[in-house]
Amino acid sequence: MRRLLDLGLRLAIVFFSLWLHDRARVWMAGRCGDPEAASRQRSLENPFARIDWIGSVLLPAFLVFRGQPVLGWTRPLELDLEKLSRPRLDALRIALAGPAVNLLLALIGIGVFRGLDAAGLLTSPFLLQILPFFCLANACLAVFNLLPIPPLAASGAAEQLLDGDALSSYEDIKPFGFLLLLAGVYFNFFDFLTIPLGRLVNALLGF
Repeated sequence: MRRLLDLGLRLAIVFFSLWLHDRARVWMAGRCGDPEAASRQRSLENPFARIDWIGSVLLPAFLVFRGQPVLGWTRPLELDLEKLSRPRLDALRIALAGPAVNLLLALIGIGVFRGLDAAGLLTSPFLLQILPFFCLANACLAVFNLLPIPPLAASGAAEQLLDGDALSSYEDIKPFGFLLLLAGVYFNFFDFLTIPLGRLVNALLGF
């Protein structure tokens, strides 16, 4: 039972972190002139409207159950470029908003951990496990979503920065982006991100 509660809490942390990631991108889209970006694909009356069932649920749950660093994403935003005053710059700002929130959460978690440790209050085995997980999960989500692979957050910005043959090639692989991501997870390709991030987060936590 304790094991199930621990896994459930870790999944809740991941879902909350992805939700904030997505809300940040939606908010930034509104600030840039396209407040309808989030509702263009589905009605926002649906509480699960922005969930990508593979990237937001199945993949994170699989990685949490296996005890691996968490990777994931939410639904891409379909932007109306005509509403953006500076499409390329605004697309970049929208793409960076989600990872920026995850990075901020990771830094807050590290600050809380170090503060509790300095005050001698970090005696709970529960906190010793959950806070580092919170920090690493958000650090991984931040950096992972900066990869220009559809449907990750940075893919929208990459699409606006490309033109000509490069854009045509990008559009050809776009429908298969999530398959590339799943293959990368299966073959541990993203270890080049998660292993250094794990070491960095542990160092910042004082381990």
